[in-house]
Amino acid sequence: MAYEQILFEQRGAVGLITLNRPERLNAWTEQMQSEMRDAVEYCDREDSIGAIVFTGAGRAYCAGADISGWANQIESGERRDGVATRGEDNWVKFIQRQRKPTVAALNGTAVGVGITHVLPMDIRIAGESARVGMFFIKMGLVPELASSYFLAQMVGTSRALEWCLTGRMIEAQEACDTGLVTEVVPDGALLGRALEIGETLAKQPPEAIPMIRQLFMQNAVEGDVDTVMKREGEALARARESEDHKEAVRAFMEKRDPVFRR
Repeated sequence: MAYEQILFEQRGAVGLITLNRPERLNAWTEQMQSEMRDAVEYCDREDSIGAIVFTGAGRAYCAGADISGWANQIESGERRDGVATRGEDNWVKFIQRQRKPTVAALNGTAVGVGITHVLPMDIRIAGESARVGMFFIKMGLVPELASSYFLAQMVGTSRALEWCLTGRMIEAQEACDTGLVTEVVPDGALLGRALEIGETLAKQPPEAIPMIRQLFMQNAVEGDVDTVMKREGEALARARESEDHKEAVRAFMEKRDPVFRR
């Protein structure tokens, strides 16, 4: 697959997507988004791929939207939607409906849409030099891609508001301490660690992964415990009938590692 603004390769059972506009600090464009979607869809179809890792080329993960054309659009009065929010199939819905788990490996700067587009992903880790920022306030804008939902869940409403109202840069360790990322690793070890996590995820029962993800998406802000348990019970019933569960039980009884079909 030939792309202009991303790189794609398969590393073992992991599909690796690298944002590749290093001369512009991987600023997000519609073309980049389109190419990322194409690569993700390929990974979701490909049975030899069990997880997807995202990272950035050069010294930044993604420096937000490419705003070079904004001035002309403002002068012309052209309506400008968020580059990742257009249409019914926005980036959040797109990522959430994929079957393969996703890992974001944040290297260097990740601001604006450069951080909000990874919030719907399953796992986020960061290199020591990573810095994130909710920069929308600095451009007279508001958070996008359901980040007012995801960020508040991850770090708490009070802290999320402080980050969004000040637009300050968040160092990697603070991002980890507050729950935005799960771990911080040396910069040189970041990609290797992300691929290691990806390989671990690729070995998990593939039918259970989307069910677990769906439960958390539905139940994280559900106020009725009975509804939560009903959803879990329905998912558990489906899981017990799955080939994944049957293989896991057989492997346990036979004292061997399970072999799951993707």
